[in-house]
Amino acid sequence: MVRLHNVMTAALLFVALPLLTEHAMPRLVRPHGYLNLDVGIALAVAALSLNLLLGYAGQISLGHAGLLAIGAFASGIVTSRWHGPMALGLVLAMVVSGGLAFLVGLPALRLRGLYLAIVTVVFGLVMQYSVLRSTVFSGGSAGVALPRRVWGGRVFTDNTVYLVVSLLLLLAVWVVDDNVVRSRVGRAFRVIRENEAVAQSFGIAVTRYKLLAFVVSGAMAGLAGAMYGHAIGFVNNESPFNFNLSLQLVIIVIIGGLGRRAAVVVAALVFWVLPSFISGLHAWAYIAGALGLMVTVSRHPDGIADLLRRERPPSFDDDAVEDDSLPALPDLPVPDRPGALTTPAGQPLLEVHEVSVSFGGLRAVDAVSLTVPAGRITGLIGPNGAGKSTLFNAISGLVTTTRGHVRYRGEQIQDLRADQRARLGIARSFQQVGLAKDLSVRENFLLAQHQVAGYGDLAAIAMTPTVARVERELAERADQAIESLGLVHLSGLPVRNLSGGQQRIVEIACLLVTAPELVMLDEPSAGMAPAAAESLAGRLRELRDTLGRTVLIIEHNVPLMLD
Repeated sequence: MVRLHNVMTAALLFVALPLLTEHAMPRLVRPHGYLNLDVGIALAVAALSLNLLLGYAGQISLGHAGLLAIGAFASGIVTSRWHGPMALGLVLAMVVSGGLAFLVGLPALRLRGLYLAIVTVVFGLVMQYSVLRSTVFSGGSAGVALPRRVWGGRVFTDNTVYLVVSLLLLLAVWVVDDNVVRSRVGRAFRVIRENEAVAQSFGIAVTRYKLLAFVVSGAMAGLAGAMYGHAIGFVNNESPFNFNLSLQLVIIVIIGGLGRRAAVVVAALVFWVLPSFISGLHAWAYIAGALGLMVTVSRHPDGIADLLRRERPPSFDDDAVEDDSLPALPDLPVPDRPGALTTPAGQPLLEVHEVSVSFGGLRAVDAVSLTVPAGRITGLIGPNGAGKSTLFNAISGLVTTTRGHVRYRGEQIQDLRADQRARLGIARSFQQVGLAKDLSVRENFLLAQHQVAGYGDLAAIAMTPTVARVERELAERADQAIESLGLVHLSGLPVRNLSGGQQRIVEIACLLVTAPELVMLDEPSAGMAPAAAESLAGRLRELRDTLGRTVLIIEHNVPLMLD
C-alpha cells in the first residue's frame, strides 16, 4: 500500500507540475524548453532500457539506437499512414522492438563481451544504412512523420501536454524496472551477469533469461524511440538514430552507475537537458561525456551513484567477522516441490556409470562409475587435476558427457540442462563459493529460492498481487534462515565482505533453503582456517543426520573426510 501511494503521488505531481509551470510561472521555462524536456525524458527512458540490459543482466549493446529507430518508425507508420492513435503507435513500437531485440539477443546465447558488442554494432549499422532506408518503413530517405494523434483527426501540438504524457510514460517504465529488480527476474539477471554457472546451479534457465533481458530492454527502447519521434514530429534513418546515440547511451549508463536506476535517469537528463538550456554547450556535450566517462572509470567505477551512496562500514568487530565457529544449519520447512525426499535410505539416489568427459583431445574424466546411497555422506578424493570437479560438472550438467550415463532416482538425466537438474533436487557448491558476491546475504537467500517462487516472468514484471504475496513468503523464509545462522547483523552486507568460513556456511545454507535431496559440495573447507574446518565436519554431520540430506563431497582434507 505504501508503494502504491508513492506511485500515485508521483503520478499526480508529474501531471500537475508541468501545468503549474506553464500557467503560474511562464518565465521559468520558455516554450521551446518543454520540447527539450520531452526529448530529454525520451533519452532517459532509452538509458533505462540499456541499463536493464547492461547494468542488470551484463549483456552489452552498442547498437541500441537501432531499437529506438524501429520503435519510432513503427509508431510513425501507425499514426501517419494508418491514421491510428498515438497510444496504439506506442504499443506497436514496444511489440516490434521487443521482437527484434529477441533476434538480436540470440547471438548472446553463445557470444559475450567484445564479440557480442561487435554483433550489436553490426545490427545498428544495418538498421541505419539498409533497413530504415527501405520504402517499406520510410519511403526511402524521406523519413516518416509522427503526429500526436489522439483519435481520428484530433491531433495536439502543445509541448506542455506532451511533457505530461512523457513523464507518465517515464513513471510507467520506472515502475516496470522496479518490479523487475524486486522479483526473481531481476535477481536472475544479476546472478547471470556475475556467474552463469552459479545461476544454473540455482535452477535459473540462463538462455531464457538472457533473451528476456533483450526483449524487455528492446520494448523499452522502442517506447523511447517513439517518444522521441512524437516529441519532434519526424524521424529518418540519419540523426539521431546512429552509432553516436548508441555510444551516448553507454556513456550515460556507465557515468550514472551500472544498475543504478535513479542515477542513470539523472545522468540522461543532465546530458541532454543542460546543454539545451545553456547556449553553446551542446556542441561540447560529447567531449564532456567522454571526460566524465574517463573520470568515472578511473575514480568511481560504480558511477555517480557511488558518490551519493557509499557502503557504510559494518558496525561489528572484525573479530566477530573472522569467527571460526560455524553456526548450525537452518532446519527449514520443505517447500512444495514434487518428488522431494522420496528415496528410501540406503537405496541408490545417484548412479554414475562409465562417464567420460573430453575437451578436444584431452580426456578429463575417463569411464568413472560411482553410486551415492540415499541418506549417506559419500566422499570423492584424489590429487589436483584428477578430474573431480569436472565429474561434478558432468553430474550437475555444467559440462557435456562424452559417453556414459547419469541416473538420479533411477531416471537418466545426462541430457538435461543444469537448471533442470537443479529443479529435480540436486544442489551443488563451488570451489570459489557459488554465490552472487555483489548481492547481499539476504538477496542471495532470495536468489536461492528462484526455483520455488512459482510465478511467471510476465506476472513478475507486472508485480501482480500473487507475486507480491510470494515475494513476502520468500523474504520470510530468507529471514528465518539468516536468523537461524545468527547472521542478522550481516544480512545487508555484500557476500564478498564476509569471512571465508561465513561465505561457505551461507553457501551451504542457500543450497538447503529449497530442501534438495542431494547436496554436492566441492571442497567446502577450501580457504578455511583449521578450526573452521573442524567446525565444518559437525555441520556436515548435521546435514545428514538432522536434516536428512544425501551428501556427495570432494575434499582434499583427509582428516575431515575420515571424520
